[in-house]
Amino acid sequence: MAGLDGIDMKTRNLKWWALLLSPSIFILLVIVIPFLYAANFSGISNFSIFFGNGTAAALSRQAFRNSIYQGFASAAMSLAIGFPLGIFIGRYRIRHRRALKSFIIIPFFMPSVIIVLAFASLFGKTSPLVALFPFVQIFSYGFSGIIAINTFFNAPLVAFLASTGIERSHKTLEEASSILGSGRFGTFINIWGRDGLTGAISGTILAFLYSFSGFAAPLIIGGPSNFTIETWIYFLVRQEGLVQVGVLFGLLQSLFLLIPLVIYLFLMSMHRFVDEQGSDRNEEIPPKREIWFILGSLYTSIFLIFEVMVFASIAISSVDIGWNSHLTLNGYSELFGRASSSLDIPSYLPFLNTAFYGIVTAITVSLIGVMWVVGKRRLNMRNDSTRDFVQYIPLVIPAIMMALSISVFYETIIDPAYLWLLIIAVQSAVAIPVVLRVVSGGFSEIPKSYTDSARVMGGNALFEVELPLAGSSIATALMFGFAISMGEFTATNFLSTNTFMPLSVEVYSLESLRLASASYAAAAILLALSFMFFFAIQKVGDRFIGIR
Repeated sequence: MAGLDGIDMKTRNLKWWALLLSPSIFILLVIVIPFLYAANFSGISNFSIFFGNGTAAALSRQAFRNSIYQGFASAAMSLAIGFPLGIFIGRYRIRHRRALKSFIIIPFFMPSVIIVLAFASLFGKTSPLVALFPFVQIFSYGFSGIIAINTFFNAPLVAFLASTGIERSHKTLEEASSILGSGRFGTFINIWGRDGLTGAISGTILAFLYSFSGFAAPLIIGGPSNFTIETWIYFLVRQEGLVQVGVLFGLLQSLFLLIPLVIYLFLMSMHRFVDEQGSDRNEEIPPKREIWFILGSLYTSIFLIFEVMVFASIAISSVDIGWNSHLTLNGYSELFGRASSSLDIPSYLPFLNTAFYGIVTAITVSLIGVMWVVGKRRLNMRNDSTRDFVQYIPLVIPAIMMALSISVFYETIIDPAYLWLLIIAVQSAVAIPVVLRVVSGGFSEIPKSYTDSARVMGGNALFEVELPLAGSSIATALMFGFAISMGEFTATNFLSTNTFMPLSVEVYSLESLRLASASYAAAAILLALSFMFFFAIQKVGDRFIGIR
């Protein structure tokens, strides 16, 4: 009997290990194995395309330099703009602070193609803003436009992580520091400033990763002279048919991005534990008349106004006002008429595809998240950045490389009629780092004694205890999965054909065909859907516990 009990225990442990490793297995099948196969497929001889003396080699090196310049410049600007914002939100007790944080972080979760079109409209030649301040037109094209767009995306992330770090710093340590006479500057350096800066630097590293791999902005408003590696890969494969060379550049980019990823994981592992007493910094309210509060309020107001202007520019352009008070709905009629015939697809198809991809992606990645966290809880595993490294692979392997390698690896296995499977697989892989954090955060609130009691009494701990108590985080994960699927542009644009085109790709396709009114109409609809899901996440879910 003892032997049978041992075998049964090993079987159960094997089951929990299988659940724990489910995200890693999924990423291995969708990203890592196809990536390694494609890297071997590229061949070492093609390194001459990067290190040689020809025009192609010079352009390739230029793309790599562009990625570095854009990554560092965008990260620096995101830190400069986001950190002061994070300090104000984290230090001061203000009314509706949660709603304020939610609104500030919105740009980070918006589809990239929407924001690019918004900047092109808001700072374009016909914009009244440019008529008043001609110099702002530089934000609608070229290097300066790319940096502005990247900063608009990532500064809110820096602010959010910085404010979260400040909110969770030890209040008791700060009080002790003040009693010992360290003063405001000493308290900032040693207590809350250190936690806030740790969060801000983590956000800055993520800003570098996202900007280095920028795709939509360099493709649409940057031009060839500002192509990043990711955009260059897209050009080489789609325009020149150089699949092997594209794979090689994807490999080089991934190897380079391992460095900031390791630094980011190190910062996460060094994050100081905060007990319940130190988690709420809002008991003490600094005087609202002090100069720093006034300056912070003004700075935050300017940021919010600018955010509203960017989103409003999409809505304005969609009704074809043209900034000249000429109201029509030509864009929408064109979207469901001429645009449909130009793309040779039914007008409803992109909407149907968007909904289908979003639903299946949300269910897939949320199910993986639940399997992972259940396996972790049953095996009594703690969060370990080293062990969970595979889950962060989507941050360093470019989305365009995911699409390219998975298409190369599975092209002989999957019939073209099932191309949607590859699209959903890549979108799910992209969503895993965020969704797993959301699910883990929800389950971490459940005392382990509850599940142990249910199992001792012969009940089903997962269905009777954990899933009901973690329902809010699971709902959040589902909506995050849908939102990420809806906004993912790079890999989807590479993989999709007209038959499998979602709304985000339709926006870009219409813009490429110079059907500007229809493009902005589609972008406005996508923006409205994105807002709807964003605020549903806020209403139902746990307010970005996964990012924290």
